[in-house]
Amino acid sequence: MPSERFYRLSEEKQGLIWKASMKEFIAVPYEKVSINKIIRDAGISRGSFYTYFEDKRDLLSFLLGDTAKKWREFCLEGLDKSDGDVFSLMESMMDYALEFCKNNDLFSLHKNLIMYPEDALLECTVGDMDLEKAVGEEFFGKIDRSKLRDGSTGGVLILVKLCLAAMMAGIGEFHKNPDHENIIKKEYKKALLLLKNGAYRDSEINQTEEN
Repeated sequence: MPSERFYRLSEEKQGLIWKASMKEFIAVPYEKVSINKIIRDAGISRGSFYTYFEDKRDLLSFLLGDTAKKWREFCLEGLDKSDGDVFSLMESMMDYALEFCKNNDLFSLHKNLIMYPEDALLECTVGDMDLEKAVGEEFFGKIDRSKLRDGSTGGVLILVKLCLAAMMAGIGEFHKNPDHENIIKKEYKKALLLLKNGAYRDSEINQTEEN
């Protein structure tokens, strides 16, 4: 992870390094990532780079960890603004995700990383795939469970995973057809409504429950 010296830089300077690094990791496979290109684009010296990061794996770990941190912060702020409404959060997350994808070609980034056969790098990129641990207890604590049929942590976890699965499908479609952004958003909202209200009519639900 970055040294204390990196965090003493101005936000503007940190942002330049972040953008230059992300640009390079997206452009080429991991083994071809050039520190020289990164420092040139960021406007820093090679010596300065190595006072901030140990190597490019350390830099990559920072990029992915920082991105995950920004997502967690967005989620927590979204739940605060919506009084814990998980569906309102998920709808705003799609807008945020598509804007992020416009500025960062995450598909190319993941492709460049997953093709690299080093186990240590795989651990760095995949990280902790346990969603509950990834978003933290604070996230689940902010969700209003009073209107949910299954308000248990397990039930909420399943609901969030289903919402995210629909979101990832939409992001995948956006990658193939970026001109379909409005259509993708509408279809995602329909998916959220199905999850929120259920696919069956009440009478059909009652009949199923009786049988």
